[in-house]
Amino acid sequence: MKDAFEILFNDYRSMVGAYLHSLLKDRHLAEDLTQETFLVAKEKFADFGDDKKFGAWLRGIARNKALMHWRTSQRKPLVIDSRIVDGVDDVFDRLERNGEGDDWWEMRRRALRDCVGKLGDRMRQAIEGVYFGRKTLAEVSEANGATVAAVGQRLTRARRLIRECVEQKVKGGIDV
Repeated sequence: MKDAFEILFNDYRSMVGAYLHSLLKDRHLAEDLTQETFLVAKEKFADFGDDKKFGAWLRGIARNKALMHWRTSQRKPLVIDSRIVDGVDDVFDRLERNGEGDDWWEMRRRALRDCVGKLGDRMRQAIEGVYFGRKTLAEVSEANGATVAAVGQRLTRARRLIRECVEQKVKGGIDV
């Protein structure tokens, strides 16, 4: 019989992996840090008391693992805007509602990818540059001939449109 942690591990493994991949842009490193995240979570599981926010708790551990990696990496350290991490957290918080295991996350991942593809060019470039290209807001703004504030606005609007699109697809059973 599975224990509570094993059940939660199976339910949240894909979410933590996707979260780390969105921050790190390196699938193998994300997989390694996902395992490390769950080792820490298992160690501290007895301290956790509120299962409604389990995903947020795991993402906090994962975020700390990613930050530790960036600080100790032999490569050039990554400078990330806190608004980007907050945006990623916001997306994952919203996606987490009523989630049920890996199939649930896979369905939302497909919907998210489809919804990003439907954005206008400027918003898609901002999303892709920041979230997929690991660029700072300043780098994206320079590459697109826009101010940092304009790129920040595009990201805010794009996240709202993506959220609405994903929610609509989820309600409709997703036909991607």
